Parts: sequence; structure tokens; C-alpha cells
Amino acid sequence: MSRRCRAAIVAALTVTATFEGTAWACSVFCAHDGEVVLAGNNEDYYGGDPAIIWFVPAQAQKHGYVAYGYASNHFSQGGMNDQGLFWDGLATPALSCSSCGGTEPFTLETLEEVMQDSATVQEALDAFASYDTTAIMETAQLLFADAQGSSAILEGDQVIWPQHDFQIATNFYQSDPSLGGYPCWRYDTLASLMQSSLPLDVDTFRQMADAVHQGVAPGPSVYTRYTTIGDLKAGVLYLFHDMDFGRCVRFDLAEELGMPSHEYAMAELSYQPECWIASGSGGAGGAGGSDVSSPQDGPELASAEPGTGCGCRVGPRAHAAGWMLLTMGGVALAAIRARRRRDRLPRGRAE
Repeated sequence: MSRRCRAAIVAALTVTATFEGTAWACSVFCAHDGEVVLAGNNEDYYGGDPAIIWFVPAQAQKHGYVAYGYASNHFSQGGMNDQGLFWDGLATPALSCSSCGGTEPFTLETLEEVMQDSATVQEALDAFASYDTTAIMETAQLLFADAQGSSAILEGDQVIWPQHDFQIATNFYQSDPSLGGYPCWRYDTLASLMQSSLPLDVDTFRQMADAVHQGVAPGPSVYTRYTTIGDLKAGVLYLFHDMDFGRCVRFDLAEELGMPSHEYAMAELSYQPECWIASGSGGAGGAGGSDVSSPQDGPELASAEPGTGCGCRVGPRAHAAGWMLLTMGGVALAAIRARRRRDRLPRGRAE
């Protein structure tokens, strides 16, 4: 990483660390049953900065993908590619990472480059290892999932593989739950639902995301800005906005990625009631759901009441932010990235 890039990131970290409060960052989860593979995310962040979703089609030997984030910097908070590889990130407490110093410099485009070059979780981990990720992996963790049902959480020096047929990440390190505020009511709620007799389908994942949403929308405080649910085998993404879990937009990746690069402002899209039902409750392909009834994944520790625990605290002060805004920031680099993307992407039309 260049001295200029590192300096911008450090400066942004210094700014974000001055905000008061507890960082109630995202919830990410996935599950599979051999036929259906789903992955979901609640993005928790301050109101104000418009949320956007953008699509970049496949190029020569590069996979197409969808990513989502905020208009101020166009930094991808998470995404999914045309091979069914899904990823999202979560803010975490500071933790040193001795194995994060790859030879390639980490830039604002790195995570999207990994999505373009990878089709599976293992390929993504291998690609990520080639970059110097110290600046983000000492204060964040990533969850990857793929269409084959594989998943993993990358938390600095550790790769946490699932013990069962689902995996959950909030804001504590599963290698050391004392870091990140465990017990965590969001983690425990999701684990309980994963162990229930609910079918594995988009509607169940919608209910799970609703059960762990945070804050009051819309407003300036931290709340669940948007929710994504990816059907990794079918290549379909469901988008819910501002905690309205009764309406969504269904994106067929093959259709969206068949067009030139484009983006949508989430607030301007047309959200349809129960759009997940039109294609069959088992996913976009209409596959029937199966029960998810494995033992709890991760640490078996005391549960927490809603609204307590699992905040990402950095000393006495913390920033309640989207994970990458907390860990990367980079005002100057964000401006460069936003300007570059405005030059490249035509304004998308609301559907």
C-alpha cells in the first residue's frame, strides 16, 4: 500500500473514532441444504447518506457482479457475483493481524476485483491473501459464501469455517468472543431461528433479517438501512429498504448484468409487496425449502437481551457505521472513486 493511500486511511480512521456511541454494525448469515443456498445481510448505518446498488457486467475473464453501498464514496459494503459468490463485511474491535501483509496494495477497488476473479469461497480467500489488507482486517471481518454451500468468516489471522449447514457473523470474533461484545442478541436470535423448523427459503431469511433489524427508519441515527438476500444458486438478489420487510425488489443478475454498467438509488426503486412469493418461496427458481435444524453455530455462551451486547467498541469511543466506512473511510480516495464511477456508470432508471 502506498504511503499516500495509507495516510488517507489512517486519517479517516482518526476522524471516525471521534464519534460517540456504540457501533451497531451489520448482521450477516447464510445457510444451505444441498439444494437451496441463501445468504443475507442487514446493513446498519446512520441515515442521510443515500444507499445505492450497482451492477458491473462480466468482461474478458472477469465475472460480473452486483455491489451496494453509499453514494458518498461508492465503496462496496457487500455484493454477489454471477457465479453465486456472496460477501459482506462487519466492523469489529481492533485486533492485530500478522498474516495480512500481502504483496499487492489494497485499494478501494480490491474487494470488487476479488469478486471479478473468484467463483468460490476458497478462491476468494486465496485472492484476498495476496493483498496487504492490514488497514481493514485489523478492524473488520468478512463473511464469504458460494453457490456450492461453502462459507467462511475471515477475521484477521483466522479463517472460521462453519461447523454445520449455516454460518452467522455479527461484530464479535468467534475465535475470541470477548472481543466485540458477546453475548449478542442478534447472533443468538439468528442462531435460534436457524435451529427452528422453519423452511430454508427467502421468506424465512426475510423473517430472520426482520427479527434482528435495528433502530428507527428513517432518521439520522443508526438503523438498518437496507437488507439483501441472495439466492446463490438461482442468481437472484432480493433488496429490502428502510426496514420495510413487506416489500422488496427482485433483481435477476443475468438480466441486470446483461446491460451496461448501471446503478440505482435504493430510495428511488419501486418496491413490490411480497416480491419473494412470485418466484416460489424456495427462492427465485421456486425450489422447495428444507428444514434448517442444526446445533448452534459458534460459541455456546450466555444469551443477551435485545438491545444489549454486540456493539463494536473501540475504547470508550466508537463510530456507529457501515463496516467499511468505519475501517476505510478515506475522504480523498472516496472522492476520487466517486468521480471515477460517475464518469463510467450511466444513471440507472428506477423500476
